[in-house]
Amino acid sequence: MNCKICSSATETVFSKMILLKYEVDYHKCQNCGFIQTDQPFWLEEAYNNAITSLDIGILKRNNELAEAIPKYIDTFFPDSEKYLDFAGGYGIFVRLMRDLGYEFYRQDLYCENIFSKHFDITDTELKKFDVVTAFEVFEHLENPLQQIEEIFDYSDNLIFSTDIVPHSESVEDWVYIANETGQHIAFYTEKALKIIAEKFNKNYYRYKNYHIFSKEKFSLEQINFAFYGIAKYRSFFGLKKRRVNFRITRQSLLEKDYAKIQRILESQSSRILND
Repeated sequence: MNCKICSSATETVFSKMILLKYEVDYHKCQNCGFIQTDQPFWLEEAYNNAITSLDIGILKRNNELAEAIPKYIDTFFPDSEKYLDFAGGYGIFVRLMRDLGYEFYRQDLYCENIFSKHFDITDTELKKFDVVTAFEVFEHLENPLQQIEEIFDYSDNLIFSTDIVPHSESVEDWVYIANETGQHIAFYTEKALKIIAEKFNKNYYRYKNYHIFSKEKFSLEQINFAFYGIAKYRSFFGLKKRRVNFRITRQSLLEKDYAKIQRILESQSSRILND
């Protein structure tokens, strides 16, 4: 089996019981360290429920995202206006970001949209977005390069999260393998992600488990502010020094969205009465 990222040879490093019943081998690339499973024949069964019962951290994770991602957007993409959350699940993140004033839409082929109804990709004529986000998605990709290319059809700028293959512990015992659910089938090293960025002519940036692919080249000042909270002081016109702040003040879309949904519901009600 060749690596799905760089096409190099792989070696079988361990096996696991997927969905507690299928013994499956995991193969590590000898070049980039990417780890992939056997051909995942069990995916249809694994996605009987798009969000597994083990994902009890979903609310905590989305709250953390809603705190971190606005800083990344404001700092790295200050002129951006339209956003898409790819494989956005129940729509929690989209709703949180719209509440903060970011015009986000949700895309997901498999999961019901509960929290951001009427703000799905099917509810907008937009085909291109300034920034796409994809959180805890990469580890689910059966054909990573092909599916990442599909994400880039929406935007040249991608902010995503996925845990990096650890060095300090046995990968076989890594909780991120999540073999009980059968949904995690692809595991990346930083080298593998850099190879992906190069294939798509993008720059790659990383902070912990957050990653960015973009054609934009970010300044050290931007990186320090967004990732490390370091804000230097600049002097303006030779006058008093002022602390650099990339954050942008935005108006919540909550009231506007409420009014829109009200109009939609009233329109639907009128059509039913007329019929």
